Amino acid sequence: MAPSSRRQVLPPETLAAFGASPIYSSSGSDDGDNHSAPPSSSQFSKYFANTTSVETPIIGVKIGGWTISTQNSSIGDEQSMEKLTVLLEEIANSQDGANDDVHQLQPVVRQRRLCPPEITFLDAFISLRHENNSNHDGNDTANDAHENITTSSEIRFNATDALSEWAEAHKSLETQPTDEAENDIQVSLSNQRKECRGVTILRTLDAKVWSTKSKQLTDDTASDSGGTAAHSSEFYYDWTFSSPYAGTILTTSNSNSSSKNLINNRQEWQPLPKSQIPFHLLQDTSQPILLYDDIHLFEDDLHDNGESSLNIKIRVMPKCWYVLQRLFVRVDYVCVKCREVRYFCLLDGNDGTNAEATIASSVGNNCKPNVVYRDVTWREASWAELNKMNLPMDPSAWMEHNLSASGGGIGGNISTGVPSFASLLTKLPAVSTPDDLKKHSGGLS
Repeated sequence: MAPSSRRQVLPPETLAAFGASPIYSSSGSDDGDNHSAPPSSSQFSKYFANTTSVETPIIGVKIGGWTISTQNSSIGDEQSMEKLTVLLEEIANSQDGANDDVHQLQPVVRQRRLCPPEITFLDAFISLRHENNSNHDGNDTANDAHENITTSSEIRFNATDALSEWAEAHKSLETQPTDEAENDIQVSLSNQRKECRGVTILRTLDAKVWSTKSKQLTDDTASDSGGTAAHSSEFYYDWTFSSPYAGTILTTSNSNSSSKNLINNRQEWQPLPKSQIPFHLLQDTSQPILLYDDIHLFEDDLHDNGESSLNIKIRVMPKCWYVLQRLFVRVDYVCVKCREVRYFCLLDGNDGTNAEATIASSVGNNCKPNVVYRDVTWREASWAELNKMNLPMDPSAWMEHNLSASGGGIGGNISTGVPSFASLLTKLPAVSTPDDLKKHSGGLS
């Protein structure tokens, strides 16, 4: 279950001293003053409009023009998970063009049967929304004069979008397992797989047993229907849920009622030569943590063959906010993966200070207020590669709960040192990311 005890937002009087105000609201409420983000992107709302679940309250803060809110949730109920499964299968089996948007998908005869993670927190989310107001002094017509234009940009993290991007990648994967993958699971990962944006089909040590069972299920289905099996790849999918998801971007403008809602916002992040995240600022213990939350989006034990989890940690401080998304995958005796996405935004000085000048003078980088910076790091190794790098071969050393138990993460005390599990993750070799996920980038100014 997603931990709720680590949620933290300071009292209103403390927040006020730093130019911030709190957000408290009951689950699903939106009274205009408090901000409530939907559990998934608007194009998927039809699948979840009539579902109900029990969530924890929304908490958050408003600071520096940003409205930041979070919500944990209970595990999705049976009805919600069935709808999620239908959505993922429609995405994976669609035949849309390369430039089509996800919401334009047309369902076709199912070729793949996908299964979402066993534990999915469908209503959990983190939302960071910023609004820009500008006066447009038009001279063409009287109606255009002094038009007030509001542009809203929102960064959102939720399980439905993360799994939808995972399902989308299956459209480009092979629909048949390869003999190479079945016969030699210790070959280099780059040779073992045919992948799409980091999504690939991995095998466990008992891969042949798994394949035999899959084939038997397919043959039984064909026998019951009085014909041949429609597709021998029904149960052939990435069961590690290794999504390339790096967040959802929503931008809207009241000038023309237009909106864009893009998972990863792939085309609009501008690549940068180096990271612009001033990590020293995150280590400044003189800054109180106004808001902290640890949101779990999904978890799965991979049928007792390892673990897969996606969680988001957020920290809001008087000078900045910071988000760390981590996808961790361990397939015992096969591979270990860690995909991290970091978001950072420097806030305009609420105390009258020039935040940009403060950062530039201290580290000399080009970090600018209200520009969102993103760093993407993917690391992974096969079990054979762990041995070559003198890293632990015992699966218990790579269990994610070791990090939680040691207090690691962006909400802990950074000065106490890096936990052993977190240190292991940094020793995994970095691998290339998809072309649309640059190592360092900036956007949403």
